[in-house]
Amino acid sequence: MLMPFEELRMLYSRAINQVTWEESRLLPQSGPHRGGLVFRKDRREFTLSFDADAAPEIMNLQVVLPFALDYGDIGRSHRRVGRFNAETRGVKFFLVDAPTPLLVCSIEAILASHRRIPNSEVVDAVIRSAMGRMEEAVEQVERELRVGR
Repeated sequence: MLMPFEELRMLYSRAINQVTWEESRLLPQSGPHRGGLVFRKDRREFTLSFDADAAPEIMNLQVVLPFALDYGDIGRSHRRVGRFNAETRGVKFFLVDAPTPLLVCSIEAILASHRRIPNSEVVDAVIRSAMGRMEEAVEQVERELRVGR
């Protein structure tokens, strides 16, 4: 077995390639055991992150969307994001309102039992499932943002 970081990087890279038919790019590490991969599917850029030391059994998948903040009624924008969270199972939305408003869509998935490195079959299945849920949620939110409800 390789070092846990390298093992996870290889598992996730292989699974991303199977799901998207695209190569992923390794993000600069924020610590010796933390890593992330960036990849594209269709017109969206996804970030998959993991921590090989603290929680190798968990991965996080994110997409960032532009968001038109209602500065006249900032509470309305926050309520809208709260409604997205209430109505969309398994996806968490975060509003980042610093210089350019962004909506971060995030899914966290458990791939193995506590502190274990998942196997390739599980990684493939979980990434496919997470990507499907994420794409569905993002399409729904984008539709609503275009309509302006």
